[in-house]
Amino acid sequence: MTERFIAAALGGDLASLLELLAPDVTMWNDSGGKVAKASMHPVHGRDKVSRMITGFARTSAGVGVHYRQVNHDPAAVVFDGDDLFAVMVLDLTPDGEQISGVYTVANPDKLTHLD
Repeated sequence: MTERFIAAALGGDLASLLELLAPDVTMWNDSGGKVAKASMHPVHGRDKVSRMITGFARTSAGVGVHYRQVNHDPAAVVFDGDDLFAVMVLDLTPDGEQISGVYTVANPDKLTHLD
């Protein structure tokens, strides 16, 4: 699921992204106010979340992704070149068919202990 989500996001495939996101999906961003495009408030709904994700993806040249588990949830560790940029953790619907929550940590102060 994480690989499909990242491929749709980075590829600008809005139709696939909308299929992957549950209608009531919520996205939380923790940037510590240090990432300009990150919302300081939760973003609710498939349309708004997909627009936020594709907005980030438009500026993602040179991005690398490693797939991991974080707290037993699927996650993507995102690099900008060699620099750790963000960790995205996905919550899935009970049937595992859609994404019900996206948690993004891009606060550089919270990413220092990850590699």
